[in-house]
Amino acid sequence: MRILKLFIAAVIIGCFFVACSDDDNDMPDMVATCSDNIQNGDETGVDCGGTSCAPCTTGVEIPDTYVFERNGETTVSFSGQTTRLKMAKEILGKLRDNTATEADILAAYDHQEGTDNFSDADLNASDKQVRNKTAGSFFFKNFVPAIASTTVVADFEGFISAQVNEVFPAWNNVASEGVAGQLPDGSSTRYVNARGLEYDQAFIKGLTGAFVADQIVGNYTLPANLEQFEAANDAGTLVDGKTYTDLEHDWDEAYGYFFGLAADGANPVAALLDGGDPSTFSSGDDEFLYKYVDNVEANFDGTAQAIFDAFKAGRTAILNKDYNERDAQADIIREKVAMVVAVRAIHYLKAGQDTMSSPGTRLHDLSEAYGFIYSLQFLLEPGTNNSFYFTRAEVEGYLDTIYNNPTNGFWGATVEDLNSVAADIAAKFSFTADEVD
Repeated sequence: MRILKLFIAAVIIGCFFVACSDDDNDMPDMVATCSDNIQNGDETGVDCGGTSCAPCTTGVEIPDTYVFERNGETTVSFSGQTTRLKMAKEILGKLRDNTATEADILAAYDHQEGTDNFSDADLNASDKQVRNKTAGSFFFKNFVPAIASTTVVADFEGFISAQVNEVFPAWNNVASEGVAGQLPDGSSTRYVNARGLEYDQAFIKGLTGAFVADQIVGNYTLPANLEQFEAANDAGTLVDGKTYTDLEHDWDEAYGYFFGLAADGANPVAALLDGGDPSTFSSGDDEFLYKYVDNVEANFDGTAQAIFDAFKAGRTAILNKDYNERDAQADIIREKVAMVVAVRAIHYLKAGQDTMSSPGTRLHDLSEAYGFIYSLQFLLEPGTNNSFYFTRAEVEGYLDTIYNNPTNGFWGATVEDLNSVAADIAAKFSFTADEVD
């Protein structure tokens, strides 16, 4: 009886291996691309898990351009981001118009649907605004003390108020140490306060962090925010009346804050990716990250491509429901966005050391440095539990060193102080201040 049982067991096992071998012979040859080297993946590198003889369903491959479709219709939408970027550009224009009133500029910053705050009728009709997206990310709402957003918004409203009340009345004065007014800078004219700061530069460069970077890294690519949409994405549930899921759309909105004003939204860094000359790169009307990424390319080649590729790969990972890969791409975006801001802060700190340049040129460089330094407090480190590269206290310390503490502000800033701050900023990254032109 025992011999019979062993015989039957041997027959069953033999049949199993023959059947599986037959299945393998019927399967197309596949290269094992899975992380565990088991042939259960596909050509995109997606690991479906398990030890089945059959391959998993083929995933979506990363496209060459930021083009994603469902049933022949685009699933990419970031029009709201384009609108807000255009609004910010027009607000900057108002800060340079000495006939504008404080109420006018504040109203544009806090735009209400249907109000004629802008020259563009589409912007006036929009329900979007810049103010509620200033330090308005999921991160700020959930991980930072409630007063923080209010404090940041107050800073920007303060820049607006000071421009109108300090600089506009002195518009035609010749600026000097302790005196607000205008200074020539080549073919441009710079309008500074008594301490040498251009409030318009503090405003627009500060929004690079508080508005654009905060929305990218602290909101639309933040895993803690995106997790709430994963179940619906897994189920293929589309936003009512739209072609995309909430998760797909959130990622696209992050993309829109970076590339929303590009002439070619599907391939916004084509000139750089094709080895073009960074000096010929045009960012269109953008005043933020997209405008300055080509400048960073001059010292750190591949930055623009890395950002663009990470956005494409992260969006593809969402389609493949691979959220670990999505988060890995979000980390790349965090790192590179932070790098763009930090490199430009260091660049302008170094440019502002040139005592041989005209006062207008030097103060303009230092004003841009001020705004980029202010932006540092909104940058999130990759691979961390939502930790900032720089605290607000650190940023305030840098601004004290170069602007608040010296007698008469930028007029009294020393080369030693500027070098010290530049070195401190670079120390947070894998480069030195000397590597930045």
